[in-house]
Amino acid sequence: MPAGTLRLTPLLAFLAPFRGLARVFDPGLRGLVIGPLIINILVVIGLATAAGLGFEALLAAWLPGGWDWLAWLLWPLFALALLVAFGVSAVALAAIIASPFSGPLAYRTARGLGHEPRQPARSFLGEMGHATVTALRKAGYYGLLFIPVLLITIIPGLNLLAPIAWFTFGSWVLAVEFLEAPLANDGLAFAEVRKTVRAHRLETLSFGAGTTLLAMVPLVNLLLVPAAVIGATHLRVRLPRA
Repeated sequence: MPAGTLRLTPLLAFLAPFRGLARVFDPGLRGLVIGPLIINILVVIGLATAAGLGFEALLAAWLPGGWDWLAWLLWPLFALALLVAFGVSAVALAAIIASPFSGPLAYRTARGLGHEPRQPARSFLGEMGHATVTALRKAGYYGLLFIPVLLITIIPGLNLLAPIAWFTFGSWVLAVEFLEAPLANDGLAFAEVRKTVRAHRLETLSFGAGTTLLAMVPLVNLLLVPAAVIGATHLRVRLPRA
């Protein structure tokens, strides 16, 4: 049975980033993994370091003299928040920066799965141009999605749902971010990418949820950008080509 006709399920979608993680160092993909891998590592480590230093400065400014012991109680809470907020945001930022490398990686992965992309492979300059234009459209789309999440966070009563809202928002953003590369290789503009993911809303959220969970795991999240691109391509070849 051709890959594109295989039945897509939420469980398969959830496991797709884990499958991509297992293939990060495949010999056939290794050369194309290096670029997004280096960017992923630098962004995650850079943001985590900046966040840690910023939190230390914040504690020094806010805690009165003689209360330094309280910092030891606040650091574990901060570390937990760092795993959730900075893990997801760092991976999303790394994915945007690594976009010119994601297209070729998705292209080779798809061909290895027997799915010939409809668009010819772009040059690196072509990938840069596509990534720049698409990044602007993504920013506007993510900004609109962020508004209701922000309202849920700041409205008393509703903010009890904030953790669910943030997890759902992060899952959807990461799913769209990584699925865009293999879908664009099949000639879909970003507006068509949005229609496609909406048509498979549950599977998209399941893929994003798996990606978000991996983004919160230290060390594993350093590999997540190339892993999620590979996983998204596995997911894409199981969508109807039409």
